Amino acid sequence: MSEMKWDLSQLVEDEEPEKIIMKLQEMVTDSKAFSEKYHGKIGKLSPKGLKKMLDEKDALFLKYEGVVKYCHLRYTADTSDPVSNRLYAAQSKSSTESGQHLAFLDIELGKRLVKDPKLIDSPELVEYKHYLERQAKAAPHVLSEDEEKIILMKDQNGINAWSKLQKSWLSTRTFKMKVDGTEKDLSFGEVLNYANDPAREVRRAAHDSVNSVLSANDTIWTEALNSICSDHLQMSRLRKYSSPIESSLIFNDVEEVAIKEMMSVVERNIEFGKRYYATKAKLLGIPKISDCDILAPVSLSQKKYTWEESREIVTEAYERFDASWGRWINRMFDERHIDGEVRKGKVAGAFCDDWVSKKSAYILMSFNGNLHDVFTQAHELGHSVHAYLYTQRQNPSNCLISYCIAECGSIFGELLLTDHMLQKATNDEERKAVLASVLDTFTYILFHVGARYAFEQSIYDAIEKGKSLDAKSVCRLWEEARGRFMSDSVEWSPGSSWIWARVPHYFMTYLRFYNYPYIFAQLFVFSLYRLYKEQGEDFVPKMNELLMSGSSLSVSELGKKLGFDLETEEFWEKGIEQAKEFLSQLERYC
Repeated sequence: MSEMKWDLSQLVEDEEPEKIIMKLQEMVTDSKAFSEKYHGKIGKLSPKGLKKMLDEKDALFLKYEGVVKYCHLRYTADTSDPVSNRLYAAQSKSSTESGQHLAFLDIELGKRLVKDPKLIDSPELVEYKHYLERQAKAAPHVLSEDEEKIILMKDQNGINAWSKLQKSWLSTRTFKMKVDGTEKDLSFGEVLNYANDPAREVRRAAHDSVNSVLSANDTIWTEALNSICSDHLQMSRLRKYSSPIESSLIFNDVEEVAIKEMMSVVERNIEFGKRYYATKAKLLGIPKISDCDILAPVSLSQKKYTWEESREIVTEAYERFDASWGRWINRMFDERHIDGEVRKGKVAGAFCDDWVSKKSAYILMSFNGNLHDVFTQAHELGHSVHAYLYTQRQNPSNCLISYCIAECGSIFGELLLTDHMLQKATNDEERKAVLASVLDTFTYILFHVGARYAFEQSIYDAIEKGKSLDAKSVCRLWEEARGRFMSDSVEWSPGSSWIWARVPHYFMTYLRFYNYPYIFAQLFVFSLYRLYKEQGEDFVPKMNELLMSGSSLSVSELGKKLGFDLETEEFWEKGIEQAKEFLSQLERYC
């Protein structure tokens, strides 16, 4: 097996498809047995009995986590494989059926907590305290058991199917592009390798190729987006949420005032984005950057890294902060928990999926050997460090990490890598490349992803007003959102209006407004990094404590433990100040 290809066999006892399907059926049976044992009884359980029930719920999750994860990860690794598709469909069906059997749990538990809120402070339930607080907050929006079961059935062949279609359609398209004078048929992962090529004409061709395919399949993207977003609005009304974003705020365990203050700071600092893009244009030797230059390297002689070299650099960066982090990252490589191979059928992007029962994680990415890939590897391994730490201390109910906090380990890892590579750099070209890379990501997250946040809100606003959202109108909404956050700092090609169609976050069911958490984490972690530079080794145990906490505390409580007040603009400005320091360093090379 290639060392760049993951080993999923560790997740299951046997990889034979029929045995996997049998295991999924056992999950349904055990879920039914759990329901028969506790259905209609939660309202009468003592605190001790309630803890026993929650322990059994967690044990049920751990028992079948591996097989569910196997089916999902195998599919993401190759969406064109018939066996993977069969297992993914079986997993989806079994998960839906299990969910129907367990639908009573949140309903009965929520009612019990509303009726008896003091139960949350019971000594017997101390390890579940914040989990119960989150359940109580969500309780007013839970429907009847029969309604919840119907929704699960509806979603399986409704919004979930639309989400799968967008994912599989994009990952199986062929992208035509001239490479060294020869026209080639490339997979999505392969064409993205050229999207940030050092040669401007090459990356322009790659962007045009992707945008051409996206625009040619406009009906699929538009219908999928309309269906998923319309469904969310209908469900928000049915569940009595005050706005389309409220369910996301509850899920992410964060207060709306913090998000509003944060976005206000982002919009107030648009001039910072302009300043960086003007600096980057100078470094690239062009009058103004275009959409294909946003994440492009600033050096024509971009250094290439092998898989082994990237592993060494990233591991060293983490070891310098905490030796145990470096040991854990080496285990991720040694145990083949990372899939970095580039191939057709593999889903786009990169992610890290925790494996709670074995206190580990799996990572998917497409490694092409450029500096951006080294940073992506560091980012995803930061997620794995986070997963390793919180699974050591927390029960599964406290491993439901807010997406605002989920990016802390990963972005902090990027900054550790930045620090390490700047120290290792032997010339100004290498220093420029590293500083530009970290600022590329920072400005992209704040302003491009900020535009994505505004774009999603505009989609809901348009649907609520009864507007028809055809392909042209959706593209126009995207153009308006990016103009709001990026002003006239970038020259946009005509095809760039289709960027939204390849952003998976809009098509992930149950994960609405999956954009502001990235901005939150970017600014939060840049503030953490400033604290680290001030405190040195004394900061290490504080960072470990933050990551070990999992979801046992709210986002604001985690911030307060570090002395941060997330509901003030002053806090969010600290992250901007750290970015300005990086930019000042980069400007010396202009």
